[in-house]
Amino acid sequence: MPLEHTHGGNLNKAARKYGLPVKDITDFSANINPLGPSRKALSAISKNLDLISAYPDPDCTELKSELAKYLGIKEERLLMGNGAAELVYLLVRVLRCRRALIPVPTFCEYALAVLCQGGEVLELPMPEENGFRLPVDEIIASLPDADLLFLCNPNNPTGRLTGRKTILTILEKACLHGVMVLIDEAFMDFVPRRELFSVIKMAGQQPNLAVLYSMTKFFGIPGLRLGAIAGPGELLSRMSAARDPWNVNVLAQVAGVAGLMDYQHMRDTCRIVNCEKKFLFGQLASLPGVQPLPAAANFILADVAGSGFTSFELTELLGRQGVLVRECSDFNGLAGRFLRLAVKTRPENEKLLLALKAIVQGENK
Repeated sequence: MPLEHTHGGNLNKAARKYGLPVKDITDFSANINPLGPSRKALSAISKNLDLISAYPDPDCTELKSELAKYLGIKEERLLMGNGAAELVYLLVRVLRCRRALIPVPTFCEYALAVLCQGGEVLELPMPEENGFRLPVDEIIASLPDADLLFLCNPNNPTGRLTGRKTILTILEKACLHGVMVLIDEAFMDFVPRRELFSVIKMAGQQPNLAVLYSMTKFFGIPGLRLGAIAGPGELLSRMSAARDPWNVNVLAQVAGVAGLMDYQHMRDTCRIVNCEKKFLFGQLASLPGVQPLPAAANFILADVAGSGFTSFELTELLGRQGVLVRECSDFNGLAGRFLRLAVKTRPENEKLLLALKAIVQGENK
């Protein structure tokens, strides 16, 4: 497995590649809130710029308090990070992970974090023919040989949501074998009735459970980097002692607090994402050779194998028109056939659909 970080959202690289100004590129490759940050968050940043002359609160006291209220857990069950990815690497380092189980395809940083620390990764395929479902029996059978299990729910890039009952079954079996389970709920805020699927309120009650939370996606602030992990107090204490000092900058803390208080922005986000996801899914399904998969988050994985183009070719042709999509060849089992498309606003979604339609119907051949 190559040690390489591959993600969407690299607008500057795309601008150089396609010879376009950044402002002329519509980015469907990064799964960020299509409304962007809350206006209250932006206002809070501008009003508190003078705070950059002092060190940030190393404990993120106010932010942690607000996030704990929002998630319905105790403050002492949370540790803040410079994005969720930082916390993945920190967890692996603190646990001294020797062997991790990772159902694939999924977010690449789990495996990279383990490999960078000299650990071994056992990948458990989630076959396309089974709808990319979690291979529960295979996971349980492999637990005796592992010390850490990664589960992404909803999964990135498939958008597949695993039921709470299934998660709890795996968690119980993992506990019997002393295996820590990290549930990545980075996209859970986009899930309707999230409380029926999230297990974050259990963090701290279950000794082998840690839950990852991201504020960059739903709150639209990826450039500020802001994430959290919930888990047992002993684990969080070890992670806190091992983390870099002042790892969360002051403007990220300010924006996070303000965003958590903007309930209208959250409601608008859920309404628009759910509406536009239905629209985008239906329109994609009507295109020749394009097969979108049902998704629980704010993105759609589309199989383009029947279009007459590979995913590489479509990515290139769309990029020339200022439409940046996530080509999925670096996800296990998705090479050459799949694109991941973020759900955006109606004008942006229509731009994508117009460009894609022209290509698959032969107008750009």
